[in-house]
Amino acid sequence: MARYILSAFADEADNNLVGQIEALKKAGIACIELRGVNGKNVKDLTLEEAKEIRAALNNEGISVSSMGSPFGKISVNDEFDGHFDQFKHALELCEVLGCKYMRMFSFYYPKDEDPAQYRDIVIDRLEKMLIAAEEKGVYLCHENEKGIYGDTAERCLDLIRHFGGRLKCIFDPANFIQCGEKPIENFALLKDHIFYMHIKDALMDGGAVVPSGCGDGNVEEILKGLCANESDMLLTIEPHLRVFSGLENLQGEEVKHKYSYPDSQTAFAAAADALKKILGNIGYQTNETGVWTKMDQVRVGIIGIGNMGSGHAKNIIAGKVNGMVLCAVADVKEERQKWASENLEGVKVFATASEMMDSGLVDAVIIATPHYDHPGLVKEALSKGLHAMSEKPAGVYTKAVRELNEYAAKCDKVFAIMFNQRTNCVYRKMKEIVDSGEMGQIRRTNWLITDWFRSQSYYDSGAWRATWGGEGGGVLLNQCPHNLDLWQWICGMPKKVRAFTHNGKWHDIEVEDDVTAYVEYENGATGVFITTTSDCPGTNRLEIDLDGGQLICDGKTLIKKKLAVDINEFHKTYKGGFGSPEVEVTEVETDGLNPQHVGVLQQFTDKILGRGELVAGGEEGINGLTISNAMHLSSWLDQTIELPLDEDKFLEELNKRRATSRLKTGDGVTLDTEGTYGNK
Repeated sequence: MARYILSAFADEADNNLVGQIEALKKAGIACIELRGVNGKNVKDLTLEEAKEIRAALNNEGISVSSMGSPFGKISVNDEFDGHFDQFKHALELCEVLGCKYMRMFSFYYPKDEDPAQYRDIVIDRLEKMLIAAEEKGVYLCHENEKGIYGDTAERCLDLIRHFGGRLKCIFDPANFIQCGEKPIENFALLKDHIFYMHIKDALMDGGAVVPSGCGDGNVEEILKGLCANESDMLLTIEPHLRVFSGLENLQGEEVKHKYSYPDSQTAFAAAADALKKILGNIGYQTNETGVWTKMDQVRVGIIGIGNMGSGHAKNIIAGKVNGMVLCAVADVKEERQKWASENLEGVKVFATASEMMDSGLVDAVIIATPHYDHPGLVKEALSKGLHAMSEKPAGVYTKAVRELNEYAAKCDKVFAIMFNQRTNCVYRKMKEIVDSGEMGQIRRTNWLITDWFRSQSYYDSGAWRATWGGEGGGVLLNQCPHNLDLWQWICGMPKKVRAFTHNGKWHDIEVEDDVTAYVEYENGATGVFITTTSDCPGTNRLEIDLDGGQLICDGKTLIKKKLAVDINEFHKTYKGGFGSPEVEVTEVETDGLNPQHVGVLQQFTDKILGRGELVAGGEEGINGLTISNAMHLSSWLDQTIELPLDEDKFLEELNKRRATSRLKTGDGVTLDTEGTYGNK
């Protein structure tokens, strides 16, 4: 697998060398493509100035990866001898700077003229430059740019083939876009010849430069395609997100920007972060030297070794999650620490999550603690450069989860949530049918989910359970996050919620154990959701009525009742009075796969390693929680709640109940997300 070595045009962060070094070090980049420094273009440096610059860079552990020269950025009709003399001086500078690569171009051709007529002139000039460079041991690296002979992929390939590989290829996706070409198609043509890349992205509509991954440059797909290479690949970040010194004077350069940044350092950091996010997405990790290598496994730590955490630990140790290895666990309870030490051979045990996250032993964490702690622990993990998987629910109240989502969106690490029921083949098939539109729009949804029976001893097993202070709710927060997630995942989010939650109706608990709720959707459809932890044996039946029939799911089988005629059409055309459309009843065939927790962890691992997608992104946890919060608030206020939810009002009402909760601060779980934690 290829190793990616990051470099950058740091003159886009600062005109002076000191500022350039600062920007590189903040971004964790140990190479620079030197183009402009201390008010001079690199080609205009004296040999003495070049020595001083190299010494300053060496002192900071930064090397010059390439000279970002402007050679070849003159017209084919311009005088060449003086340009060539400057070029020979630049070759001397390369030796002083300690770099073997020089970025250059293949000469502008007159606008609206056929570049083919200038091919011989271009070839002749490049041959002279190549001979001179080869005598100095310098590789000439050609950058595609709008308006030069080698601006299209076809002409780049022509030059590379003509010189038999002596002229190296720099691939710049944004520059191809600005020539009206598609980078992914050009990559297919040039991939076997790419020597290194300039990382720059742009929009096909207008050519504005944007952070990598935000445009049409297919940067992630291209880097993924280069992974199979055995050699190191240099990636030079060329932000172009803000006008920097010299950009406005570059011949042929059209200055277009879509994103706004307060200063050049911020714009430079944004460009670096965008590339690092892409590398993380395709399964790369870095070390202190800024070299990015392909991960072959994910070292995971589990926070909270209770029922859920220990189950995950056993699955991982048993090798059920390909590419994931359990390296550490953390729990504040001594008895759980002891259990882990005795049962999880070779796994480091920590007393706090922070100690484990700071240990350097893990790349990712699985958070299996009481609900209030989920947002805070996820945020801490992300802030420390770790990937995070949160058990459900995402939190207790949406305000905390929304703040987490906003923070996570700025991070380059994978954030996932344990919605394992999404892996169930019958629910996946149900969603596929609804999303396809083959049965029309939803008219009504009903979910009777009463097979969540829990005994009193279950609630007595932990002081935090079934309390406003420890759990934040009852059946809606503990058992039903799965169902509420599936409900909105398949049917969409409602607009209105009216609910009746009954606290301690069947158990000696202070939170709800019996709920009936009614919802309305944007299109006028309605829904009912009924759940409890007291019915036995209970029922699991999700019905979705659509224009074209009905879907019925019990979690194991999916029945489709397909109408011969759409019900709306039948209403309009049927003249027989009593009667209804013919119905075809079938049990829907699925792929039979239902990997549950292991499946979610496998997809989490694959996403980190750059070879798959998540079952559920962590940001999706807010959806089902919004419905849950709305049900609680509706019952507490005895009124219909319209979405979006009044998050401050919900938290205000929740805090009233937390203040009188059986579980107080000091009982092992705090009332805030920043405090201590136990396990689930």
